[in-house]
Amino acid sequence: MVRLPFWLKAVLLTIPAVLLIVFLVLIAAGWYVKNQMLDSGGELRPLMAAYDVRHYGLEIAVNPDQRSLRGINRVAVEAIEPLDLFEVHLDGRLEVTSVEVDGEPSAFEHDDGVILVSLPASWNIGDRHQITISYRGKPKTALRAPWVDGFVWSETPSGVPWIGVTSEGDGGDNWWPCKDHPSDEPDEGMEIALTIPKGLVGLSNGRPLGQIANPDGTVTTNWRVSGPINNYGVSLNIGPYVPVETTYHGVDGSLDETLVFWAIPESVEAARRVWSQMPGILDVLGRRIGEYPFFADKLWVAHAPYYGMEHQTIVAYGAGFEDNEFGFDELLLHELAHEWWGNKITASDWADLWLHEGFATYTEAIYVLDTLGEGRYLEYMQKLRERTINRVPVIRGADLTAAEAFSPDVYTKGAWVLHMLRLLMGDEAFFEALWEFADGDNPSACRFATTDEFIRLVETKAARDLTWFWQRYLFTAELPAWEMSRVNEGPTDRVTLEWNDAAFEMPLPVQIGDRREIVAMPGGRGEFEVDTNADVIVDPNREVLTAGPLAQPR
Repeated sequence: MVRLPFWLKAVLLTIPAVLLIVFLVLIAAGWYVKNQMLDSGGELRPLMAAYDVRHYGLEIAVNPDQRSLRGINRVAVEAIEPLDLFEVHLDGRLEVTSVEVDGEPSAFEHDDGVILVSLPASWNIGDRHQITISYRGKPKTALRAPWVDGFVWSETPSGVPWIGVTSEGDGGDNWWPCKDHPSDEPDEGMEIALTIPKGLVGLSNGRPLGQIANPDGTVTTNWRVSGPINNYGVSLNIGPYVPVETTYHGVDGSLDETLVFWAIPESVEAARRVWSQMPGILDVLGRRIGEYPFFADKLWVAHAPYYGMEHQTIVAYGAGFEDNEFGFDELLLHELAHEWWGNKITASDWADLWLHEGFATYTEAIYVLDTLGEGRYLEYMQKLRERTINRVPVIRGADLTAAEAFSPDVYTKGAWVLHMLRLLMGDEAFFEALWEFADGDNPSACRFATTDEFIRLVETKAARDLTWFWQRYLFTAELPAWEMSRVNEGPTDRVTLEWNDAAFEMPLPVQIGDRREIVAMPGGRGEFEVDTNADVIVDPNREVLTAGPLAQPR
């Protein structure tokens, strides 16, 4: 019998204990992170489905020293079903101090992130009412904004308060009372009154209406959002901001819009350099998807103490003020693109999140195409391809929460769906479809959109049924694969390309010697003849998202 050294016995006995501890730590960490996230969206609660939000009037006072806030939200709604009770969301970390219905105090309960309000009399269809909710407390602090949401209580390098908040995953109810569902926005817009300590600059959504100095040493800035806004797009930024300005004259030269980047003092020079890109970016996007949608309010960007977020008319930017290898600031362009894809055109179900993220990501590629040409555009698409993981479908059902809908592929694979539609449809039909989906003729026309709507538009422009395309790339994770065979028939060879799915008909680019052809694949199969000695390379520029060849050419 071999006797093990004492030290080896100790190691062998310790390893299982260490592995168990690591396992338990990972379980605990996962539980902690999950419990730092709120649900947003999902199946709409019946009482919330029974009314339509018409307007929000939010007053919010932020105390940086105590990391707390006080607020009042006046929620104007219209009943679309009879109602005896009213519900609205607000995170349970915050205390509701009173509720009024049409100016009269009302009984309420605040439990599990929902405020349930007793109505003094039943509401009938078409009735309009106002619910006034007063609240206070210490809001959720972000674990890692913008991925795990909440308030970010930070300081500039010189020690001045620097504050922001994100809520795309949580919903806006992590800091203000709202109907936390993507299918309802305030049709008549929103008023915001932001109160902060004197000496700081407070920024929020919409058009600035002026500032008031208060006797208690605070200042209140007032804002008017002129149209609908999604609740996670509502935000604030607080800090010792300095404005950096540039001007945009529009695609046709008829505009004279002042664009402002609000920088902390330490970043003014870097901000000035990056901000000089904005007129050129707006020109490219304006030509492809219509002019910027919110000039009636403003186009501002605020330097934020977190990475970034597409807050409507006050985009948050927290990257490093550095251009990528394609000559532009990727985060700046991506978050700006969300003003079209997410803020102007909004998915009514988080299941369609790719309409925000995939389209915004592809807008980056459009900018590369229009500034650097086709070759660099294809390089950019390959960088996106390298980040595509294909573990879950882009769309996974309906009535999803934000967390259920999210995956990295809604960005990159979503962009690739658009890229391959361009190959499939040709530039003219594809960019017409993109323009129409963005409502390019109506810059300020905010609306809800669905994947089904986009599918119908594309199929109309393409004049064909593309069920096979959508099924494979949007509703299936696994990528298609192809195989090639080559049979000699005298002076020529017959080359056959075949997908591993007969229903899949995506054409394949082929390089034959020094010429490029697109091979149609009806029924998942295509054939062509080549000279016996001709080299044949399938998809040489990797323009189609596939799992590659099933077998080596024969």
